[in-house]
Amino acid sequence: MIASAHASAGGAAASSGLPQFEPSVFGSQIFWTVVSFFLLMMLLKKYVLPAIINILDSRASRISDDLQKAEQARKEGERLLTNYQGQLVAARQVAAQTLEEARQESARQRDQALEELNKELAKKKNAALIEIEQAKQKAMEEVRGAAVELSMLVAEKLIVQSIGQDNARRMVDEAVKQLGESPRLH
Repeated sequence: MIASAHASAGGAAASSGLPQFEPSVFGSQIFWTVVSFFLLMMLLKKYVLPAIINILDSRASRISDDLQKAEQARKEGERLLTNYQGQLVAARQVAAQTLEEARQESARQRDQALEELNKELAKKKNAALIEIEQAKQKAMEEVRGAAVELSMLVAEKLIVQSIGQDNARRMVDEAVKQLGESPRLH
């Protein structure tokens, strides 16, 4: 058919080489172009457009559902965050209260231990003071005994010998020396 249209067009079409630009075939070309266009539009409207619309509608529905789910998840996340923040505040309060109780208990135990230590130190101090007093009394008794013995020795020597000052000093020195050698003082 193209060959016959080409042959009928004559020498002008043969010279240009492009039959579609030949003014004598414009009418039929426009007709078939319009028919083809409307036929394509009907096919698109009947088969392709509904499929595209269904795909777009399902996509829009899926996106809308996803947005609703995301909004619900955001609200749930905010609720959980608020809940966790409340729990965190409560936990911090419990921890602070526990810490304060532990500090008070520690201070009470420290005070009690200090009081017990002071009592123990007071007992030891009293015991040491008693021992010191006893040792002092014993030493005083020993000194008194030594003084009595020294006095008796000196008196004995003085009575036995009536002597002068130099001899008396010498005898006192001897008595002190004898007293130092005496087993009572050791």
